[in-house]
Order: sequence, then C-alpha cells, then structure tokens
Amino acid sequence: MPEIQSRTYANPRRLPRRNHYQEGPGFLFVATQGGRPPDGVVQRGQAGIIRRRRAALRRWAEGEPLARIRTEVGCSRASLFRWRARYQTDGLIGLLDRPRTGRASELPPTIERLVLTVRLLTYWSSRRLAAEFSRRDVWPLTHGQVDRILARHGSHRPSYVRTPGPRYERAAANELWHIDLKGPFFFVGATGRARTCHFAALVDDHSRFLLGIRAVPTKEAVWILGLLEEAVELCGVPHELMTDNGTPFVAIARSMLSRFQRTLEELRVRHIRTQIDTPWTNGKIEAFWGTLQREVLDRQELADLAAAEIAVTAFAGYYNYHRLHGELDWQTPAERFDGTPFTDRGFSSVPSLAGVADLLDAMLPV
Repeated sequence: MPEIQSRTYANPRRLPRRNHYQEGPGFLFVATQGGRPPDGVVQRGQAGIIRRRRAALRRWAEGEPLARIRTEVGCSRASLFRWRARYQTDGLIGLLDRPRTGRASELPPTIERLVLTVRLLTYWSSRRLAAEFSRRDVWPLTHGQVDRILARHGSHRPSYVRTPGPRYERAAANELWHIDLKGPFFFVGATGRARTCHFAALVDDHSRFLLGIRAVPTKEAVWILGLLEEAVELCGVPHELMTDNGTPFVAIARSMLSRFQRTLEELRVRHIRTQIDTPWTNGKIEAFWGTLQREVLDRQELADLAAAEIAVTAFAGYYNYHRLHGELDWQTPAERFDGTPFTDRGFSSVPSLAGVADLLDAMLPV
C-alpha cells in the first residue's frame, strides 16, 4: 500500500498550488485551483453533456415519464423544458449551459487590465477587488462587474455555499484577546540541517487588530509571556484572554497553574480556554494564521529566524493599517481598534504588488 504523504503547511518541501498555468484545447490561462477556461472555449467534457441531454430529450419525445428521466439524469423539470426549447432553436449547441455573464465590458479597457493584473498577483476575490478599488480611489467597482471580467478571461473560481459556524464578537476593543502559537515551521540552513520556528500572535476580538507577533525558536512560555507583556504595555490590560489547551498556556496537572495562568491571575485577566479539538472556537486567531500563510509564508523563502521575524513584523504593519478586512465591512483593523483613518491611494502599500507598483501607477486613470 503506498505511503500517504503529509500535506501539512509545516512541510518545507511542499509544492505550492498557486501560480499555475492551466492549459486546454486552444487556450492558456492563469487561474487559481478550480478555475475555469474563458467563456466560449469548448471543453472536452461538453460532448458528454450534449449526448446525455439529447438522450433525455429523445426519451421524453418517445413518451417515457418525466419523473423517471429526471431521477436518472439528475435534473429538474424546468431544466428539461429549457433544454427542449434551446434544442429546437439552436440545435445541439443549445444544450450547453450558457454563461450568466455578458461578453461586452462596461468598464474602460485600462481598468479591466488593471483588475486582471491585480487578480493574478493577489488572488483576491471579486468582492475584495471591488472593495480595494473603491476604497483606494482607483475606480468605483461592484463585485458583479469584477465577476464578469474574471469570467470572460477565465480567472474566476467556482463558488460554493459555506455552512456558517457559530459567530461571536465583543462590542469594544480590549474586551477579549486571542493568543496562539503556530508551528513548527522549518528552515534548511547552509549545513543542510533543518531548524524549527514557531510564530506567536495576539489578536483583538472586536477589531481583529494584530496586537503583536513574534517568530520564536521554541514553544516555551517565556516567549508567549514576552509577547503578552509588550501588548499590555502598549494597549492596556484586556478583560479576557482566550487560548487553546496547549502546554504553554495550561498546566498538565489540574491542581496546578502554569506560569502563563499565574501571570493572568496577577493581571486580573479572565482566562478562557477552548474546548478540546475545536480550533474554530478560537477562530479570530486561526483565521489570521490562514492569512499569514497565504500572504507571507507561501510567498517568501525565509532563511532563518531573524528573516522570519523581519517578515512577520513588516506584515503586521500592513495587516493593521493597510489591509482591508472582509469581516469588518472592508475596513482596516486599525480603523476599528483606535479610529486610525485609512488614507491609502492606489496599491503601493500592498506587499504582493510592490514589484509592479510603477506599472500599476502607470495604468491608473488620470
């Protein structure tokens, strides 16, 4: 039996699944995993779709009950009527699904090229692209306009309905903080020996403001306490602090308190612990780890602990003051945390677009 390979983010040799060109018969396009080819391109699987739907119409014409056809084909009654009408009008090509997006663009060509350029470099969703373009005073876009652009050029992704979990949010800043430790991550030095690294981060619940982040060599509590001490000095003492049940936060023996728990008692901070094996209850910090993975760790090759510290510290400034957050109605965390206004214009402050900042500025409308 073949060995199952681990696909954890901590694997330093895993292949990122981004920046892949996807090829097909007569087209080449860039898209994220699960992307689609440009509209109008015939896919290999469409011949099978046509045969299946034509067979269903033939069976219907021969008098077979609609209920049986619907069950075997897996379609609705309305779909059968729609296929029949299209087949009578357009023939076999009418049995293919028609795109829901128009082909003509209602936007200037420069804005369309700018949207595609930013999309392929950042993988932002249509809603995020619309918010970024609007708030940065580039062009007032709606996510529907962006969807149509991406559909025409084959760089959009299929969507699915997520099942939302329980949500909560404190009413004000500093009511609840989330702290967590992520890792291990690996560096391969000049000697070829792998060295480990962990990241410790602290996030405010109400604003998603990143109160602090560090790259640390071990999971010892001393690093966590140093991060907490800095955050308290800069932002004040929170009412509550949420952690998981990891050893840096919780003592193994129930009758004892860990060093971290004793510190919280001294500060008169209520310690909230998540349930076992339920990381979504500490969802604010877990969501931040996903953002850090996509926007920093997947995009940079970090040579050592010092490089990791520099990278995450630089990202913290961007995350707090320049990155729009979808869960905050496209505000920055700093806007909600302490009212710091968002004054960015253009994309010069976005790290993933730094290499083409001059090109994007030249493409901006006057």
